[in-house]
Amino acid sequence: MFRSTPVRAVTAAALLSATAVALTACGGPTEASEDSGSGESIVFAMPPGTDDPDILEEFGVIQTIVGEATGRDVQEEMPADYLGVVEGLRQDHVDVAVLSPFATALAVKNDSVDPLVVWKADEEPASTCYSLKDSGIDEIADVAGQQVAFVDPGSTTGYFMPAALLDENGLINGEDYESTFAGGHDSALLAVANGSVDVACSSIMDMLAESGTINPDEFQAIGQTAPIPVGVAVVVSPNLDAETRAQLLEHLPEAMTGNEKLSALGGTDEYVLEPGLEPFQPLLDAADAVGLNLEDMR
Repeated sequence: MFRSTPVRAVTAAALLSATAVALTACGGPTEASEDSGSGESIVFAMPPGTDDPDILEEFGVIQTIVGEATGRDVQEEMPADYLGVVEGLRQDHVDVAVLSPFATALAVKNDSVDPLVVWKADEEPASTCYSLKDSGIDEIADVAGQQVAFVDPGSTTGYFMPAALLDENGLINGEDYESTFAGGHDSALLAVANGSVDVACSSIMDMLAESGTINPDEFQAIGQTAPIPVGVAVVVSPNLDAETRAQLLEHLPEAMTGNEKLSALGGTDEYVLEPGLEPFQPLLDAADAVGLNLEDMR
């Protein structure tokens, strides 16, 4: 099913994050969506999560690639949460976006977005849960009675996979432990560091440590989630015009796969075009098991 390209594989999943600010209105469907030669801008949305400058720089690279593919200026939107990205696409306020696998799965199931390209994920654990050293929280079972900081309700590695891990170990949110949403991978881990919460789960500890945001020596890993079946996805509005869609399909996979400027891009060098729902079905099955749906992405 996945198409392989002869380029370097790219690494793990920080494209599940970007700055969390309010979604600004772009009006209705732009004239550019109806006529890609009109010169109107195309609207590109990033998912919420962190204000790490390295990650934001990589989203800027993708924004440039979208502009090169379409020959148009690109207007950037950064919604406050994943549901904001999905709603922007569904209502034609946004033309193209990057989404996490879980958010993509639920949005495709609800006919809110069309997946354009999805990359196959590597086989590493999707996320790791951390506590402070000497906290007495040394394994997943010790999370009982503790406070957990998740990232965002639509984050695959910052919420969905860790919540599933806790559920698999018999820990029910609101019964066996309490949780909060920190808004970003960095904010969740910092909340552990400053004692506001006891546990946080993230896929980008190494990146945050390298940037100096987090001191990894303060933390210990207490559990890892299963891998995810797919990596990051590029999705478009269901009403995007055929010409712009074709331009993106032709240019984005080659330009993004193995791009050294996108070292945080989750996935491998294998991808599938216009994948439909099939690659996301394992995520949907797991979502059903823990009772998550599209509205939970707020």
